Amino acid sequence: MKRRYALISDIHSNLEALEVVLVAIEQEKVDFILCLGDLVGYGANPNECISQIKERTDYIIAGNHDYASVGLTSITNFNPLAAKAALWTEQVLNPLHKLFLRQLPLVMKVDDLLLVHATPSKPEAWEYIFSLKDASKEFKFFREKICFVGHSHQPFIVVENAGEHRIHQGWQITLEPPNRYLINIGSIGQPRDGNPKAAYAIYDQHTKTIEIKRIAYNIQEAQRKIREVQLPAFLADRLATGE
Repeated sequence: MKRRYALISDIHSNLEALEVVLVAIEQEKVDFILCLGDLVGYGANPNECISQIKERTDYIIAGNHDYASVGLTSITNFNPLAAKAALWTEQVLNPLHKLFLRQLPLVMKVDDLLLVHATPSKPEAWEYIFSLKDASKEFKFFREKICFVGHSHQPFIVVENAGEHRIHQGWQITLEPPNRYLINIGSIGQPRDGNPKAAYAIYDQHTKTIEIKRIAYNIQEAQRKIREVQLPAFLADRLATGE
């Protein structure tokens, strides 16, 4: 059976962005919503975001901030601002949500898709894919037609054909039978590609297309909440520039 999927990632406790994206996804008439992790961290509404994702999504994997907020991964490699946000998140998460995050898997297969937050080669190491060279090395670590990732907050589409790899220009692609794909769907709650709009993706097996979409949300309200709970001001400021 051919299905229509929505994919979300890197919400980072940004309730304003998440709610706008979920409304947009509802209008897309998808069969399933897949979440690639980092529900929490950086933003001011971790419990509310977890509640929404638990209720609205069908498949969820863990990100490094999810695990860090419940002591399953070290924050020693976090920058000081991220570490401070992780410690704050750990303090405010309710016990049920902590248990929920602890139980999330690192990798999940859904139909012809592999879902992983960071990399298929070392999902537990939280390494980044920043370049075509980085992406090319990852294809030998998955056999599925498509691997979706998050983590860097920078969307991309990389195509493998006959062992060669290229970056697809544009944010919509029609899938071709011989090819395989590694796709970063970007971030809902903290984009870092210079575009402050929340990012999500739609994969339609009927039309054999994948599209990364962007949508505006109330950045000022998300910023206000971050400052109100006295998280580092930079975490609020960066939302306006998508950096």
